[in-house]
Parts: sequence; structure tokens; C-alpha cells
Amino acid sequence: MEAMSPQGALLTQCIARLPERSLPRHAWAAEVLVEQLWACSVGAGREEWRQLLAPMIADQGVDARRVRGEVWQLARSGALEPAGVGRLARFTVTPEAVEESKFVAPVVCSADAVLTQAVDQLTARLLASSK
Repeated sequence: MEAMSPQGALLTQCIARLPERSLPRHAWAAEVLVEQLWACSVGAGREEWRQLLAPMIADQGVDARRVRGEVWQLARSGALEPAGVGRLARFTVTPEAVEESKFVAPVVCSADAVLTQAVDQLTARLLASSK
């Protein structure tokens, strides 16, 4: 597995907390996750999170190209494995990637309220879109 970027480590930690430890391959799913992380970090006044997320944020919001690039890099490196087809296509995070991400992420993600709130928001949106 290739070395993970700090942003990739953060995404890995988030995906590991989603239902079934997977992220839908919809282009918007990862972007919504980053959007929620940014909003929650700003609301909580967490400068370390904003610095970590800044490379994935553009002037007008989330830098979709950069976010998708991080997800594809995780997939190419083997941290995310494709599963399902069509509407059910997802990326599932590997246990090894979760362990590696704990050492790469520059912020402690395990019990952080920013990460929890962002993951909860994305989960709610995914559930709403599936109905």
C-alpha cells in the first residue's frame, strides 16, 4: 500500500465510521463528507482541522477535483476496495488502511466531535437519498 496523504488518512478515518465501512461511489458522497467536515470544524473553531482540510477547499466551496483525486488515490493504493455495481457501487475501506491512517492523520480522529458530526450528517443524507 502506498503512503497515505494526511487528507487521505482523514477520509479513511471517516469512511471507516460510515455504515458498512463504505462510501458510495457517487461523486457527491465524498464531496459532501468534506463539506460537512469543513462546516463542523469552522463551527467548532478547530484551526487544526481547517488547516488539514484547506487543500480540499476552493474559493467557492469544496474542490471536487481534489476530493475525487484523494478518493481515487486511496483506491489505487489499495486502501479502498471497490464493491457492488450500478446503484450499489461503493468503496469499502480495508482494516489495514484504517490502522495506517491512525498514524498518518495529523489530528486525533477517534473520538473527535467534528468527525462524528460530519459522518452523522453524511449518513443522514445517504439514508435520505436511498429512499
